[in-house]
Amino acid sequence: MTRLIFLTGPGGAGTTTLAAATALRAAAGRRVLLLGVADAGELAAVLGATGVSGDGDDLDIDQPDLDADHPSDAHRTALANLTVRRFDPAAATENALVDLAKLLSGPLAAAGLSAPDATELGPVPGLPDILALREIAKAVGSDEWDTVVVDGPPLKAALDMLAWPETAAAALRRLRPIEGQAARALRPLLAGLVGLPSPFVMVTQWTEDAAAEIAAVRSALAHPGSVVRIVGSPSAAAQPLLQAAPTLLALHGLRADTATLAAVPRADDEPLGVAALDALGAAVYADADPSPELADPPEPVMLADGDDYRYELPLPGVERDQLGLVRSGDELVVSVEVPGVAAHRRAFALPGALRRCRIASARIADGVLRVGFKPDESLWPERFLTDHSEDTQTGDQ
Repeated sequence: MTRLIFLTGPGGAGTTTLAAATALRAAAGRRVLLLGVADAGELAAVLGATGVSGDGDDLDIDQPDLDADHPSDAHRTALANLTVRRFDPAAATENALVDLAKLLSGPLAAAGLSAPDATELGPVPGLPDILALREIAKAVGSDEWDTVVVDGPPLKAALDMLAWPETAAAALRRLRPIEGQAARALRPLLAGLVGLPSPFVMVTQWTEDAAAEIAAVRSALAHPGSVVRIVGSPSAAAQPLLQAAPTLLALHGLRADTATLAAVPRADDEPLGVAALDALGAAVYADADPSPELADPPEPVMLADGDDYRYELPLPGVERDQLGLVRSGDELVVSVEVPGVAAHRRAFALPGALRRCRIASARIADGVLRVGFKPDESLWPERFLTDHSEDTQTGDQ
């Protein structure tokens, strides 16, 4: 299983330097991709890269700090196993908008309308984050690398980025039933319009493709070999977000590691080049493997509690006054609000048994939100109530 290490931290905490050191350390015994998704040239400067190679956005690494004739065996092995790639959000966004314009051109032309130019579709808020996550998912899903190390954006932006898959999945759950009902209602009319592409066919295809993309991203971020590793900072201003990060990541079903990089050794001179980064990696990880151990991500579980049920959601570090809980149809919407940080929320699709129950209690204990549910006959399907009523009448006679 490909391991994923997503590094992030407050601005100026040294995330890029530690991502490079982590990747070099991991590359001592396995194939590693170091992917910069918010890179504006920092990775090249930290690693001593001389330019972009002819293969995509991979970086060529120069080593002025090593003896070219007698490089160490460890450095030679690490460099042979390491691929450094930068994700260009501007180029990726432009390509995505061009593809979208092509997708729209067919149905619009059939309706006698002109297709928009790609420049007329942008900018689309959040699109660079979506494309970056898709790039991460592709890397983790391939068998090219054993470990993928991501140099992520600053912590607040990273939390927003990592929340996207669950937010998008919840939006699709609401869209798809509406789309299906509209398609069924208009099918007789659309059947008579021979040769005219149905907009609902396009919407259905789009939602199916989007659901597959979201599932792939979700799988990459939340599988047992993935972890979000957070770089610590001595800044007092950064502490509220650093303390809230494990809670917010757990809300979205992601493993957080705040301990490994909580107190990174600081030096007067910034580590630059492979030899200095290797020394930093040795100081941080010592003899430990920088790749994460396999472990289940934090996800809710439903437990029987006598005749009732209990829904448990891990939320380490959450305070009661930060928490919001709302039942919305067949979903349980949980929100966490941290002072100075935008609130995060996630809509959990309730298991079938809980959809026929009402919320009876909710409490926080030991970093776990426990929601109690009681069966409620008023929420049962009507035919079940009818059958039950008839059985009761028969038994009384």
